[in-house]
Amino acid sequence: MAVVSESTRNVVWQVYSEVLFELARQMELLDPIVEDLSRVAAVLKAEGEFARLLNSQSVEGDEKVEIVRRVFSGRVSELTLNFFCVLVRRGRVGFLSGICDRYETLVDTYRKRQLVEVTVAKEVDGEAMAGLKAELGDAIAGEVKLSVKVDPEIIGGIIIKKDDRVIDHSVKRILERAVKSIMDKTQADRDSRAEGADEAAK
Repeated sequence: MAVVSESTRNVVWQVYSEVLFELARQMELLDPIVEDLSRVAAVLKAEGEFARLLNSQSVEGDEKVEIVRRVFSGRVSELTLNFFCVLVRRGRVGFLSGICDRYETLVDTYRKRQLVEVTVAKEVDGEAMAGLKAELGDAIAGEVKLSVKVDPEIIGGIIIKKDDRVIDHSVKRILERAVKSIMDKTQADRDSRAEGADEAAK
């Protein structure tokens, strides 16, 4: 794909994502299309040779479309398949990632989903994560979209971030607060003894 400007990429992302969103909304396929796009993107990322073929100028558009239909037919919805074929035919495969991001944002806004970022020390099983998602949804009185990060350095516990607000209940932070409290108390005791010594010397 030829080099294009940032403004051109933004226009392509916006136009294609909005068209797909409107079609998916009419067909009541908003969320399934998110999963489909993720599936297609994963295949392109894992199969570099396949992605290069779809971007190749030496392969005719009709031939590319036929290959795409053989690969994805039955694995994604007909709407997703047709949409991806349009991208292939028009040489827009390289824009897929940006289109996916814009489309998912449109769906989240439509669903009034609120992004909550969660950091944990190790992988959490599906049942526990579903419970956490439900609790967070109750807390903010809305639907939650979880972004989960695993960071062993926090030792244990959890860090929750929504917008600019951070709730840090990690073991690391608890230990830091405990150490700070001990140090502050120790310093206060030293200051108190120093003041007592000064008074005695007068």
